[in-house]
Amino acid sequence: MSLSAFVMAGCSSSEGITLYDSDQYQTVSINDGFVPEAEEAAVMETTEAEEPLEEEQVEEIDIEKLFSLGAGVFSWDHLPNIKDVQCMQDNHITEVYQYLRPEYTDQEMTDFLKAMNDVDIDVYILDGEPEWSYEAEYPGMRRVLERVRNLNSSVEPDERIKGIVYDVEPYVLDKWHNIPDQLLEEYTNNIISIKQECAADEDHLDICVCIPYSYDNMGHDRAMRKLLKESDQVFVLNYLKGMEIENIKREAALARYYSKRMVNVYELQPGLLSQTNNTITYYKDGIEAVTENYAELMKAYPDHNIAIAYHTLEYLRVLSLKE
Repeated sequence: MSLSAFVMAGCSSSEGITLYDSDQYQTVSINDGFVPEAEEAAVMETTEAEEPLEEEQVEEIDIEKLFSLGAGVFSWDHLPNIKDVQCMQDNHITEVYQYLRPEYTDQEMTDFLKAMNDVDIDVYILDGEPEWSYEAEYPGMRRVLERVRNLNSSVEPDERIKGIVYDVEPYVLDKWHNIPDQLLEEYTNNIISIKQECAADEDHLDICVCIPYSYDNMGHDRAMRKLLKESDQVFVLNYLKGMEIENIKREAALARYYSKRMVNVYELQPGLLSQTNNTITYYKDGIEAVTENYAELMKAYPDHNIAIAYHTLEYLRVLSLKE
């Protein structure tokens, strides 16, 4: 259901506003201090009403239909080579989030952009440092924007970078324990500044943010809401297996309310196995398990704009060889 399906009933600013969901006949109150819950009743209806199919009756997943909202992959280590591109095509990847290493030359990057365009894969630039949570460190974020602008001016319109994915982790900073909401607010202000700087550009760039699924559970509802509202897309690092649907209830509700695209990210790296007792990564489970989980997630959120993404390309290739 689109945002237009909501009817808004006015009330005083202290009381907020009430939203009427015409599909589910459910109301949610919104004010500065409250973050709307996901449509819990609708989720429960979807997940509980359907009886599990017997093994011989399991429906085959239509990957093309399932991935119709987009499928992406994080690429940190290197610019994709021929085997990487084949892996992306085999896994129906439609967009790549490429880390822009300082040593990559403009020629290497323009060649990469042309190669991705040839196989119909959109490119987003991926970058981030925990320190970019501070407003004083805004120049670091701006340097990425300037590099993207320069690259886009050197290629054909169809080959241009579609956006920037800022992967900033304020929670790894020492000051997070004392001023978490302040750090999130300063980071949000940096996102606002980036959007203001490129607002007048001829080519629109989506400014995207990565967030963990747990900001709301940690008591940072208001800060998370503002960050999501000010970004163009939100990438939720949904790294707790078996709880993916529950994890994103708040984020999914906010994304739909603000008409934002959300990307549900799955972890594939094996390095986390020993630390987490295999509760985070799908490395042992494989790509098919990720696909099945995402299919269930989309049944729970049928009217939401939620794409899928894999972290990372290196291990998408490894797991693809296993299947």
